[in-house]
Amino acid sequence: MLLVGEISSSQGIECGDDLYGIMRLLVWWKCMGMLEVDTVVKVFKAVLQYPSPTSASVMNGVAGSNGITILSSWSQGSLERLKSIKFQQTHIFDSSLNKVSDTLPVDISFELLSTFSKSEELRGVVRDISFEPKKKKQHLEVWKRQKLWKTFDLSALEVHGDVYSDSDFGSFDFSPCEQKLLYIAEKKLPKTEPFYKPKPQDKGDIAAGDAKATKGEEYVFRQDWGEQLVGKHEPVVVVCDTESETVFVPVGIPAHLSPGQVTWTPDGKGIVGVAWENEPRRLGLIYCTNRQSYIFHLTADGVFNILSSEGQAVRSPRFSSNGEYLVWLQRPSGGPHHGAHKLMCCKWNSKQVETVVDIVQREAPTVGSGPFYGLFNDSLPRRCWAEDSSRLILSTPQRCTIKSYVINIENKSVTELDCPEGSQIVLDVRNDIVICARSSLKSPPSLVFGKLPSQGCEHKILWTAVTTGQSVASLDSLVCHYMTLAQEDESQASCKSFSAIYFGPESAKDHDVPFIVMPHGGPHSVYTDYFKIEAAFFAQLGFGLLMVNYRGSIGSGQESVEFLLGRIGDSDVKDVHFATCQALKQFPFLDPKKMVLMGGSHGGFLVTHLSGRFPDLFKAVVALNPVIDLPAMCAISDIPDWVAVETAVPYKRADEMDLTALEKMRKCSPITYVSSVVAPTLLLIGSKDRRVPSSQAINYYYSLKANNIKTKLLLYEDNHSLRQTPHEMDFLINSVLWFLEHTA
Repeated sequence: MLLVGEISSSQGIECGDDLYGIMRLLVWWKCMGMLEVDTVVKVFKAVLQYPSPTSASVMNGVAGSNGITILSSWSQGSLERLKSIKFQQTHIFDSSLNKVSDTLPVDISFELLSTFSKSEELRGVVRDISFEPKKKKQHLEVWKRQKLWKTFDLSALEVHGDVYSDSDFGSFDFSPCEQKLLYIAEKKLPKTEPFYKPKPQDKGDIAAGDAKATKGEEYVFRQDWGEQLVGKHEPVVVVCDTESETVFVPVGIPAHLSPGQVTWTPDGKGIVGVAWENEPRRLGLIYCTNRQSYIFHLTADGVFNILSSEGQAVRSPRFSSNGEYLVWLQRPSGGPHHGAHKLMCCKWNSKQVETVVDIVQREAPTVGSGPFYGLFNDSLPRRCWAEDSSRLILSTPQRCTIKSYVINIENKSVTELDCPEGSQIVLDVRNDIVICARSSLKSPPSLVFGKLPSQGCEHKILWTAVTTGQSVASLDSLVCHYMTLAQEDESQASCKSFSAIYFGPESAKDHDVPFIVMPHGGPHSVYTDYFKIEAAFFAQLGFGLLMVNYRGSIGSGQESVEFLLGRIGDSDVKDVHFATCQALKQFPFLDPKKMVLMGGSHGGFLVTHLSGRFPDLFKAVVALNPVIDLPAMCAISDIPDWVAVETAVPYKRADEMDLTALEKMRKCSPITYVSSVVAPTLLLIGSKDRRVPSSQAINYYYSLKANNIKTKLLLYEDNHSLRQTPHEMDFLINSVLWFLEHTA
């Protein structure tokens, strides 16, 4: 970690232990024309070094021991490798829960998927193998004890296309008998060739091309599943039989459905998964839990049955430890792209389905009478059941945090698990050992585990650290305040309350801290008290951050989500402005003359709205892939229904939008206020963005230029999130320099 003292001593300026000294130093350099960008880069490199857990598993203990072994997987950005790397580590505890050892991390960056059989005698791996520049093939490997037991060259077998490793479709699961592996891959299409293809001399018709190739089909358009799922057209279920050494696609799934999230039935004779409707159009799936879908059961002889109801969107089927129950998350299809879910439970033998946790409109009580705002998680842990098969453990956003709960499927009670501060995410449950990731804006992620107590005593769980929380002196000195806000002036509003988080320096001096207002994207998303690289980066450079969870955010009941529909560009803008004014009152150390805006996607929609409607309030703007012109976006986004739903206009797949609807969309759009903008505006744009295509920001850029507003556009060969490591570094550092330039 780069310390203030190290910077100040190298520059001959005394900063002492004052974190804000970094910011003053950077401003001084800027004023003197001596800004050393390398210093900002060092701060970014420091925050990038904190890894984030991606999974953790309770493993079988050492033979003859009552100890616990945990296998954790992590991701970490690497500037030298220009990507995010992945590594694994093993943690061993004795029967007294004292740590015996931690192994050194092992790089697993080239593994797409991995899984263990139940006995842990076998480990399956799917990996990319590079064999020529810009060419790769995929291998499925099965490791047995201390050796590579079997390898399947999936590319050479030509049974299917690329294996899916994304979180929406991807699966990788050993059968109960440990002889088969189940996964999702792209359907193998027939080969195509031109109507006319010259033939090699003396080779005859056979050499002219594959006799089975279809002529004239090379340029047929094929739908895919949109943003970050580009090239994924037709997923199929695949089984690899390690005994017969065959790979095959089971039959029985209708062509109008796209399967994913598959798992074996308890007897290993069937498959359960999620199937999404793919006709007449594949609407973007990532970040969208509202797509019509079904929980299905496919038997060994190809009989296909649907277990869930019509008109629903479903996710994460999970069998109980004893195989008697199947649970999943469910919400009505259509509507806002994310929202509260039900927890459904199916008695496997009878196929009787009931609701365990219903959609919460405002709040419901937990055991102990604490508030519970509903299930807003988009998935369940792969293993989430207690050994008694009557309780499952999960995590979900709740206002400004992520909390963990035990849900009893028999009495339908909800019990909160203890977490001293910040957020807690359940990663694995096995033999009643619960592994969680813990983090806060001030603390990089760490792992803990605990033994789940008996029913009724879950709140007494005791936690043991798996990894030591990394104390960061420059973050420890910062403050994190949760703000509860309400629009009391809106007497007729059904929903008035919302929240925000202030994170950053705290100073004894008034108007001492520059201030970034950051509404989240979505809009049905949420800021939580969980470690974020960008927040740590800005805060360590002396900025205060206001992260606003305006009405429409998740984690505060379904009523809050639905309140925003038909009100975007109005209530959300008012909420961010109101939160800003309240923060200035509550934290007098914030400098209203050095207040800037930053947001992405719908957050970009809001910051461009605010800069046009309150032109004298904010000194600079950074917008990442912002939504600017709703009528234009409706025709080119992978989620055109989003525009219709958020503006309360009927979404018509077959018909054009009428002029009244388009006019309503236009009035909600930031482009309406472009002529009022005065703040210098930096646009951060992904050329491969399918969610908010780059034309939105490029047209806005031209409008700002025409109005003589200082603007700059950075165009990255990236998608909507701009999370490729070199791009993330570039846009965050450029954002800091932009803010410094226009507030110094």
